[in-house]
Amino acid sequence: MNPYMTQSPSPSDVALVENIVSQRLKGSILWMVVGLLTTMGMGIATLMNPSWARFALENFNILLLVEIGVVFLFSMRTYSANVMTLRGMFFLYSALNGVTLSIVSAAYGIMEATVPALVGALAFFVAFSIVGLTTKRNLSGLAPYLGAAVLGMIIVSLVFMAGNYFNIGWISAISYSSFSLFMGYAGVIVFSIFTAVDMNMIKNTVTRLALTEDETILDRVEIAGALSLYLDFINLFLSLLRIFGNKK
Repeated sequence: MNPYMTQSPSPSDVALVENIVSQRLKGSILWMVVGLLTTMGMGIATLMNPSWARFALENFNILLLVEIGVVFLFSMRTYSANVMTLRGMFFLYSALNGVTLSIVSAAYGIMEATVPALVGALAFFVAFSIVGLTTKRNLSGLAPYLGAAVLGMIIVSLVFMAGNYFNIGWISAISYSSFSLFMGYAGVIVFSIFTAVDMNMIKNTVTRLALTEDETILDRVEIAGALSLYLDFINLFLSLLRIFGNKK
């Protein structure tokens, strides 16, 4: 589809679209960074406050379910809810994630695993974001395969947990550390590619809508893109946490 809605886009239209794409990409990245800072702030606050940490530990599963509910609601209401409501849900999810991740990070070890995982996640995220932004190809076709890969990882994890719970021979023979390491490497591969795909999709979506939609639609694309990039970074971090945590 021609994003400029003309057979031969004028130089002014091209420049305008490029400017809008640049602004919206920066907006998505900025919102993602703000979300990550919110997560880090809540995580540090939880670790420094014994009552918060105790609450998070005792209600860990409930908090996870609330987080999943917020993301699901965000996805369902992306093009119907008020933009401020979407931003509020993004901040709520970022804050809740900080509380739960603080418990996970403490379990793996802050200096031993969490800090290296953060540095590694940043490196992978930046590298594959550049790939997504600079490639001339449309990477959206990879999204279904990556979604299937994530679903497969979830199913494998459930099978592993069930196999250990019911003491199924060949499954229970696999050590948790070996399984965790395998899932960690798989996660790094999948979510690194997801980062490139999501960055590419944000760029292409804004390009397509730049001259045909109002600011409200672009605001929605911007915050939805921020959530996608945020989830990519967090999943990269968790995958690397598995890897570094196995070396303790």
